[in-house]
Parts: sequence; C-alpha cells; structure tokens
Amino acid sequence: MKYTRKKWIALILAGLMLLPLASCANGDTSDNPKDTATGTEGEEDTGYKPDIERKDYDCDFVITGVGDVRDWALADEDSAGDPLEDAIYERSIKIKDHLGVTITELDAGDWIAYAGNVLISIQAGDDDYQLVATSTYQGVVELMSSGAMYDFAEFEAVDLEAPYWAFEYMDGLTIQDKYYLGYNDFCLSNTFCMVLNKDLMAEYNLTEPYEDVRNKKWTLDKLTSYVSTVSRDNGDNIWDENDTYGITGWGWTDFIAFVQASDLRIVDRDEDDVYQIAYDMNQEKTLSLLDKVSKLYNADYGYFWTPFSEREGKTVSFGSGRTLIQTMNTSALPGLRGETVRFGVLPYPLYDERQEAYKNLNWNGNIMVPSSIRNPDMVGETIELLAYYTAPVKTAYFEDLLGSKLAEAPDDAEMLDIIWDSIVSDAGVITSNISDNAVDYFLYLVPKVVRDGTGTYASYVKARLAVANKGLDKFFNPPNKR
Repeated sequence: MKYTRKKWIALILAGLMLLPLASCANGDTSDNPKDTATGTEGEEDTGYKPDIERKDYDCDFVITGVGDVRDWALADEDSAGDPLEDAIYERSIKIKDHLGVTITELDAGDWIAYAGNVLISIQAGDDDYQLVATSTYQGVVELMSSGAMYDFAEFEAVDLEAPYWAFEYMDGLTIQDKYYLGYNDFCLSNTFCMVLNKDLMAEYNLTEPYEDVRNKKWTLDKLTSYVSTVSRDNGDNIWDENDTYGITGWGWTDFIAFVQASDLRIVDRDEDDVYQIAYDMNQEKTLSLLDKVSKLYNADYGYFWTPFSEREGKTVSFGSGRTLIQTMNTSALPGLRGETVRFGVLPYPLYDERQEAYKNLNWNGNIMVPSSIRNPDMVGETIELLAYYTAPVKTAYFEDLLGSKLAEAPDDAEMLDIIWDSIVSDAGVITSNISDNAVDYFLYLVPKVVRDGTGTYASYVKARLAVANKGLDKFFNPPNKR
C-alpha cells in the first residue's frame, strides 16, 4: 500500500497507536509461497484485521539493532511463566503459523557500532537483517542518509491507516516524502511520564488529578498548583536531596519532553515545508514555557538534578516517599513495584487548556528495513502481523509497568493509554548529532537554559542557529534531490 505525505494530510487525525518493527531473513522472491487460506485470525481489542493470506515462506525474519524495541522482539526462554514473555512467545507462534516465518535475532554490535555494521551488510548486498531497531538517535542519521533503507509506504501489506500504526508520528520524520522510520504497537514505546505519590496526595488532602487529565485540564499551571503545596525541610534548614518536595526528577532529558508536551518542536517544518530549528517559529510561547519550567526548577517545592551543577548525582528517590510527583521514563516503572509507596501514572501536562491533545515524547528507538531485503512481500506481511498481534503483548506490558492487573489499577491503565495514544516524534531528536552536534545544542536547549537562567536563551539560540539549520537542510533536502 503506497503513500505520500501530502496524501495523508487529511488522514493524520486517525488513530495513532504505536508502531512495531520486524524483519525476516534469507527470503527468496523466486520461490512463490503456497497460499493455504485467506484472512488473518482475529486479535483482541484492535477492531481491525489485516487481510493477509496464510502462506508458508519457510524462512527466518531477523531483527537486529539496539534499544528497547529489540528487547521485545523475542521471549526470554528462561522467563517462561512471566505474562509478558509468554505473550511475546505466543505472538511469534501466531506469525509462524500464519506465514511460516520464524522471528529471530542477530547481534549487530553496541549502540554506537550497530549502524555501521548494518550498512556494511547492506552495501555488500546481503540479506542478513529484515528489521533494524534503532537507538533513540545514535546512528539514525547515518542510516537514513545512506539511501540503504526501505520506504514503509512501499510495502503492499503495510496499512499505515491501521490503528496499531503511528502514522502522524512517522509523518514528522520523513525525508523527501519517504517513510524510512517506522513506529507501531510492536515498539511498546518508552516515553516520558510523571509518577504520582498517592500516599503524599492523601497526607496533603489533595485530589488525585485523573479527572483533570480526562477533562483536558491537566496543564502546566495545574501541575504547579499541585506541586506547590508540598515543601518540607527535614529540620537542618538546608534544601537538598534529603528534604520533601512537590516535584523532582532528572532535570535534563526529562525537561526536553516539556517542549513536545506543549505542542512545540525542536525541529519542525516551516511554511515552505523545510525542516528548521523551531524555537523562533513560536518564540513567545517558547519563552513562556521556559519561564514556567524554570519556576518549577528554582522553586523551594522543586528539586531537579542536572549535569554540571551542584546537584549532579544528588537524587531524590521516589521510593523514599519524599516527592509528590517525579518525572520518569515509563521503562523505569517496573522498578517501583518493590517500593512501599503507592504510585500512579500521569502524562506530561498540556501547555494550557486551549491545547487540544496531550503530546508525550517518545524516547524509544524506531524501526527501519534494509533496502537489501530480497522478499519485500514476506517482510511487509511479517511487520504488519508483528504490529497486529501485539495487542495481548501490550496488555501484558502495561501490567508489567503497573505491577498489577489493569483491572486493579484502572485509572493508571487509562493514563498509560492516553500516554501511548499521544506519543509524538521530533526531528530534533534523531538529528541531534549532525552539523558538528549543532542540533544537539538545541535538543538540550531547554534544560540548559533552565539550569543556567532564562537570560541565556538569546545567546544559546544565536550561537549555532545558522549552522544547525544548514545541517538540517543538507540532511533533509540533499542537493541531488532538490
């Protein structure tokens, strides 16, 4: 099923779930698989069934790369009986039964070396990998700019309108209308969220803000009104990591997520459809956001630890019970299950009530397909089924994050759904290591300015803006394709 970005403009409001990735090895297009039946077995909770015939490709589908995506590709044989691992195993069995494809993995090196190793394989014309799980940003520019990746829109079996694909997310990362980066439910996103201390909420007679989230009243100002009620010194008259706060967290990458949560971008398309550093496109709102976040950072009810500061490494553990709300990655939630503190999950807040939807920055890798694949039909069908059959895996993953059955924590399960349904991409993340790291400068602009003072914003922007924009233009609009 082929797509162009412009064709999809009218469709991007359709359901945007998460997007998976997969690949199959050593398929040979000269061997036509034997069709045995029509249609795909129904999967729970999707409301959609891909029309993929039963076949017997009798081949492997090899996934390589780094990051969380690869971690969820195959079940751990030593973890039989674990609901998440069992669900991953059952997904592999269903795909093998439907297509005769065996999901396997192959090591391509660490998070720095993997992209180069994948490119060596592709340039040699090898069909070693069918799916590549990328780092959040490391190696992504090299892979996208190599011309060695397959366009997801070219797969006949891939339906980017399906509810388990995140089309809008992908549309924000295209090069020359090519969808080289994919995302769907298979990826089981690792994104930023906020963790709520329910015990402190009760102690301070505060109402848990779930209803505010549902009613789109969970804003930066509402967050501030909650966290400003909690500020307690331990008696030594020194505000440090040993005191109690309304809000705490890693004041670095966690602060990047306030940009996208406020419906802003680090890198975005301008009115001419050209990717640019976007802060100056919305300077008034950007300055207002910096002011709001800086107040959280500097208030006596806030404690954030940042690099190159007196607070570096001096953390406030959520399990200590001394923080009402803490910024966190969703992947860290299972680490809370052994704590005595009762926790809840919240999305990052809206900028204000005029904002139509929550936006939560994905900090997971993406999926890519090497252009050297020899059987695009098999690869496309396997990728589509990996996403489709992930519904039970996703349920088990939510329960793993929450440490309980979804029915036992319905509010928090709903919050995870809101977070997953609102993940967004930012070209400023994947391009952060181009142009002598000029974009990296802007990736961390918000936490840098918050740490060093809002008066430094103008100098930060002025210092490398031209270099960064030049690098972005070269990457997204290479001279030979203009």
